[in-house]
This record gives sequence, C-alpha cells and structure tokens, in this order.
Amino acid sequence: MANSSISEIDQTAVLVTHLAQICLNADNADVTFIVKGEHLPAHRIILATRSEYFRALLYGGLKESKQNEITLDIPAKAFKYLMKYIYTGRLSLKQVKNTDILDILELAHQYRFVDLQTAISDYLCKVICMDNVCYISRTACLLDLNSLSTACYTFMDKNVSNVMKPHIFRNISYEALFGLLKRKTFNTDQVNIFKAVHDWCRFNEAKPDKAEKLYNQVRFTLMSRQNLLNVVRSANVLDPNRLLNIIAEKEKSSELPHRASSLLEMTLLNDKIKWYFSGATSWSWIGVIDLDKHFMVNCIRVEKSNKLYS
Repeated sequence: MANSSISEIDQTAVLVTHLAQICLNADNADVTFIVKGEHLPAHRIILATRSEYFRALLYGGLKESKQNEITLDIPAKAFKYLMKYIYTGRLSLKQVKNTDILDILELAHQYRFVDLQTAISDYLCKVICMDNVCYISRTACLLDLNSLSTACYTFMDKNVSNVMKPHIFRNISYEALFGLLKRKTFNTDQVNIFKAVHDWCRFNEAKPDKAEKLYNQVRFTLMSRQNLLNVVRSANVLDPNRLLNIIAEKEKSSELPHRASSLLEMTLLNDKIKWYFSGATSWSWIGVIDLDKHFMVNCIRVEKSNKLYS
C-alpha cells in the first residue's frame, strides 16, 4: 500500500498565502468598492465563489453587475477585515477592537457568511465583560443571535449590582433591556429596577409606547406599599387606578412573581440551616433554610452525617 503522506499533496497553506497577496490588490482586479471614500479593489470571481450575496450582486443581473465601481455604505475597516476572511478563510480577532468586531459581525450577517457569524458569536460569548456587554447585547438583539443574547443576559444576571449603575444601565439598548427585564433571574430589589428603568426612559427620551412596555416588565407587586406610594406614585408614570389595583393584588395574592438568583451549585453553611423540635414526637422536626434572598431550586441533595437522620 502506498504511503498516504507521499500520495497526498497538500499545499493549501501556499494557496492561502498567494490569495492573501492579491487581497485588496489592484493587480488583475475587475471591480472596485468605494467605502467611506476609500477605493478597495477586488476580484469578482473570488467574491462570487465565496458568497451567494456577492454572486447575486456581481453576476445576478443587478445594476452592480455592470458597474466597475460599487459604492457601499458600511464601515471601511470592518469591510477590509471581511475581505481578508473572504480571500483566506482566516481572521484573527485578538488585536481587533470590540467595536470593529461588532461591525464585522454585522457584515457577516448582512452578506450571509454564516460560519463567520457563528465563529465571531462564539468568540464574543467568551470575552463579555462590563465594558462591552451593553454593546454586544445591542448587536445580538439587532441580529437576533439568541445564543449571544443569552450569554449577555447570563452575565448581567451574575453582575446585577454593576449593571444597575447608571453609566452602564443607560447604555443598554431598548431591545436588550426589554429582554433582560423579562427574565426571572435578573434578581435585585424591585424598587431599584423601577428607578433604573425610569432613569433609562428619561435619559434615552423613550417614546411613550416603549416606556410603557418597559414599565410593564417591572414587577410592582414585589415592592413594598411604602415604595409604591412614595417612589412609584411620585414618578407619575402609572395611572392612579392601576396603582391601587397593584396594591390590592399585592395584598390578596399568595403567589407573587418573584425574581430569583440562579446558581449551578451552592453548599450551605451550618448557620444557614436550622432545625426545630416540634414537640409532638421524638421524630417531629421542622427545618428552616435561610438563603437571604430568592433562589431557583431545581434539586436539593442532603448528606446525612449519621444514621439518626433520614
């Protein structure tokens, strides 16, 4: 049997190197893109081969198929990165600014480079931080990227106190904020959520219909009667009758729409667990677990210290 390493010739690295050399090179280029005043040469056949969008644009009978110069209203730097990816199939994001990465992501979505869009989304999921979560979530909602949106929301859930700071909260887009407020796991004092939403609406000059939708996501029945009367009423964003209905619902309802923290696993300290003897029989005990705030509990594992417990 012939040695496979000898019979198989693989010089793809050389091919990629050669293609990289003609990227944005005017030699033999047959189309020029004018982007923000820059003239960027390209090769129709390469773009059409790599993208159905460019195939339709350059060979599909549109007016652009007959033009030697095509004007695009897109970020120039991001388009250059995209061209590099088109010609080589490679793109290093480490040295690229987050704003440029988000621009590249939008172009990948616009020009239907699905694999590139997925790769960038996966990368952004791993680098989310307080400095970029608002901007990433804005783009994720705009492009309807569910996995990236979820990653942003999960980060906000875990860093709720920092997210609630005005200089952060005010920069969340309407779509991202609406999705965040719908989550059960965005858990903090409800009066703080109301104040933050109220501040967001004023700072961003929200239109009445959008403001109403955001206020509707505030869980007013979780607020104290004092806060409803002193904080919410003074903000003058709710109809007085609705405010009275909220107070009435709060007082009569046994099941309120609590928000809760979500943790993968938590081990309780002894001072969080207390057991009381009820006095009826020697086996009548009442257990109390003090978590300080609401948590979503899917499973409780109890480890017995001796045979007296069951």
